[in-house]
Amino acid sequence: MSPRNANTSLVAALRSRFQTEAALTDDWLRERGWDPADDDTALNWVEAFAERTTEAVRRRDAEAVRAHTNFIAAAYRAEPAELRTIVDVSYAENLMWDSSVEDKKWAWIFIAAEIRQLFTEMWGDPTID
Repeated sequence: MSPRNANTSLVAALRSRFQTEAALTDDWLRERGWDPADDDTALNWVEAFAERTTEAVRRRDAEAVRAHTNFIAAAYRAEPAELRTIVDVSYAENLMWDSSVEDKKWAWIFIAAEIRQLFTEMWGDPTID
């Protein structure tokens, strides 16, 4: 599978599994002048979806954090080469952006191991002072 197809496949899977969050993500893109249905917005779409997970972190919604990150980690394990960029750059690097240290520490145990690893490679482990 090509990276572009993998990216759009991930977006389609996320839309199907997380319909409420997908609608919020689509709204976020539209507000910024992007067409959420355009395949060229897949990287931006996943980045915006990371904000839905970040919102769950701030709400201390462990179930949503676990569901989002486990779902994305499962896709990453299934097609790691094709999905590496979108999961790493668009999701993991944007996850918990501008969140407090306390929120990051709280969420850490609920985040899938693969996503924690990618996050750590970019930002470090938030549980280590």
